[in-house]
Amino acid sequence: MSDSVQATVYLQLEPVHNYLPRDNPQSLIGAKVVGLTQKKAAKPRGGTVEVKLTIQVPKGAFLPLRPEAVIVIPQELTQAHPITVDATDPNESDTDQ
Repeated sequence: MSDSVQATVYLQLEPVHNYLPRDNPQSLIGAKVVGLTQKKAAKPRGGTVEVKLTIQVPKGAFLPLRPEAVIVIPQELTQAHPITVDATDPNESDTDQ
């Protein structure tokens, strides 16, 4: 199973010209997106070029943020807490004197 998903979009691009006559290739200075669809357009806008674009995105991009941490405390940073016990004989009492 793949770790990514794909999405396809069809872009309609319109040419952007400068001040030179449009029949001169030098006049074409760029393009702008004027429409987009998920399927090939039945009637693209006049004067546009339709481009199919497939985008691949990792599946993890769609998961909500799930912070997770593992904290390891080395043994040399821990201290034992000794327990001190004073044992007395229950048969001996302080009042037996």
